[in-house]
Amino acid sequence: MLTGDIPPNQTIYIKNLNEKVKKEELKRSLYCLFSQYGRILDVVALKTARLRGQAWVVFSEVTAASNAVRQMQGFPFYDKPMRIQYAKTKSDCIAEAEGVYDPNAKKKKKQEEKAERKKRAEEAQQSAPANGKPAESNGGPTSFRQGNQSAQETVPPNNILFIQNLPHETTSMMLQVLFQQYPGFREVRMIEAKPGIAFVEFEDDVQSSMAMQALQGFKITPQNPMAITYAKKKTLKPLRAELLSRTLHRYPHIEYLDLTVCPRIEDSMLNVVSLACKDALCSINLSRSRKLRLICLKWCLKISDLGVQLLALKCKEIRSLDLSYLQITEKCLPSILQLQHLEDLVLEGCLGINDDGLSTLQQSCKSLKTLNMSNCHNHSHVGLLSLINGAENLRELTLAYGPSVTADLAKSLHNFSGLHSVKFDGCLVKCSGIRAIGNWPNSLKELSFSKCSGVTDDSLSFLVQGHKELRKLDITCCRMIMYDSVDSITSSCCSLTSLRMESCSLVPKEAFVLFGQRCQLMEELDVTDTKIDDEGLKSISRCSKLSSLKLGICMNITDNGLKHIGSRCSKLKELDLYRSLGITDEGIAAVTFGCPDLEVINIAYNDKVTDASLISLSRCSRLRVLEIRGCPHVSSKGLSAIAVGCRQLMVLDIKKCFNINDNAMLSLAQFSQNLKQINLSYCSVTDVGLLALASVNRLQNITVLHLGGLTPNGLAAALLACRGITKVKLHASFKPLIPKSLLGYIEAHGCVFHWRDKAFQPCRF
Repeated sequence: MLTGDIPPNQTIYIKNLNEKVKKEELKRSLYCLFSQYGRILDVVALKTARLRGQAWVVFSEVTAASNAVRQMQGFPFYDKPMRIQYAKTKSDCIAEAEGVYDPNAKKKKKQEEKAERKKRAEEAQQSAPANGKPAESNGGPTSFRQGNQSAQETVPPNNILFIQNLPHETTSMMLQVLFQQYPGFREVRMIEAKPGIAFVEFEDDVQSSMAMQALQGFKITPQNPMAITYAKKKTLKPLRAELLSRTLHRYPHIEYLDLTVCPRIEDSMLNVVSLACKDALCSINLSRSRKLRLICLKWCLKISDLGVQLLALKCKEIRSLDLSYLQITEKCLPSILQLQHLEDLVLEGCLGINDDGLSTLQQSCKSLKTLNMSNCHNHSHVGLLSLINGAENLRELTLAYGPSVTADLAKSLHNFSGLHSVKFDGCLVKCSGIRAIGNWPNSLKELSFSKCSGVTDDSLSFLVQGHKELRKLDITCCRMIMYDSVDSITSSCCSLTSLRMESCSLVPKEAFVLFGQRCQLMEELDVTDTKIDDEGLKSISRCSKLSSLKLGICMNITDNGLKHIGSRCSKLKELDLYRSLGITDEGIAAVTFGCPDLEVINIAYNDKVTDASLISLSRCSRLRVLEIRGCPHVSSKGLSAIAVGCRQLMVLDIKKCFNINDNAMLSLAQFSQNLKQINLSYCSVTDVGLLALASVNRLQNITVLHLGGLTPNGLAAALLACRGITKVKLHASFKPLIPKSLLGYIEAHGCVFHWRDKAFQPCRF
């Protein structure tokens, strides 16, 4: 059953989980990870051989499960990307609550499955050749021989051998007798839960190679020739830091890296480790690196209070510490707060920290300047005040998706005179809380109420009158504000440089004129999905320092408004016109003529845009990002002009541009050598174009869905030619058509494949 065929329900099914994680730790980690989406009724994880690496999470509401499926798909959890879908059947707790639980149903199903397996085995045995021997070539079945050869091409020599295709009755004693006749033999290791495989260790890789060559294809039984490969090296303890890059390139599957004997480990060397190991690395030992200043442990779920305490004890010079989503409590906080140089602390998603624990704190961190406690739901203003008490240098505070913004919370921050940036994104806001913030003695420089419910005209107007030095204000999705709020903001905060008010749909078009009249220092303005019209753009064009303007889904603007922007905003670098259907080639031409330094533009899903717009944009030599998704009237002619004129292009989205074909790819391959990311879905590109594009050395990310002219052989050739590719999104139909050995080779060189099973979606306008 495909994911799309399973109706949404309260239970989600998760697979591709790390099998090395203990069951209780896995359940606890999944609970902490998914509890941000809603109340969890149960987490089911089993360690049987058949269900290893899988789990089920049961939510109380379907909406919570849907959000989890959508937002956590592919999330790297214990170094493996999760694969999530709705469960096919109801969980026991849901069925019991609905009164339809049958305790014997599972037992009956297991019996039926067992009978079916037995039947298939008997049929297979009857259809087997009389002599019982599969077709062989050169001493072994073709499938194992080829699989072994392909594996040897990608796995470097190792002193440990990996043995496959063993009969299930094989014992370690049998293998020991077989391998100990070769010099350097140490031991045999077998996994009881996984019969048919084993590991044999020698003193060095030369001795293991001799044994492998001698016993390759050896038959313990007539039907089971051994398939021997080098085991993937997972542990590394280098002696010289300068050789680390070359060594990691040779061993891309390293999970445990010990740098304790390497002198002079620097930041650049750790960056090399990050780029080389990517998702494979599980552990790194930096025991003798006591002068670390910036440490990020985000999502390192195995690190506990003890680990953080030891880190704070040994590394006294830490300036920045990120502990996001760790399963820590207040026990490690005293050690952290004693760090005399700590300036930046991130505790995002640390659900184990609550008021009871925070209230016991006796320490304070006077050096602390920035604190992030986003997604921390178990504390109030009482615990927060205990944590930041004595932090007289506190400058920035982020409490997004946390406790409600009440008068008590605002009053607890009243005396922090140095505070100039506060973010309450996604919080429930009380009018009394906003008014209390308005009474703070010192004006804020930056304030964010993005996606906050409860922000009204009266409360926001009162607040800005007390914070006239505001430079940045974010009121995205504050859907209750109207003209009065804009009037108060523009009259009180004349020095405003950044305003984000996406989806403030009740603000009338007359209000946007006030920006150009009163806030002419504006550099960034986001009015996506609002009622702004050409008169508003004419007024905004007075903001001569404007560098970023977002006008997506603004149905009232036309080319006339863009002409004003193009004539007066010469410093504009970013322009978003997503689905602004009143815009044509004439408006784009006016902007490109007056704003030659444009770097980012989005004109996706504008059906009036043609090649003329792309030819105009080709004059912007600094263009880095171009999004023309769903523009049916652009073709290879226009994109070729972009390739020639915009040599700095790095990101290109041409999804559903049906008239773009191989000709444009040839131009990109010749002129756009800085291209890093491209989306080719639904275009008319074939094997020829994709193979040409593969010659772009810096290309890292490519999305290829529903290309009618693409064949498995062409795709395979292009993937092999893309030396620097790190992420590929493909349709699932290609997966069985590309050799597994080739996919393994590409993955071994650092590429991650994302397989999508989406049906063809015709473009509609």
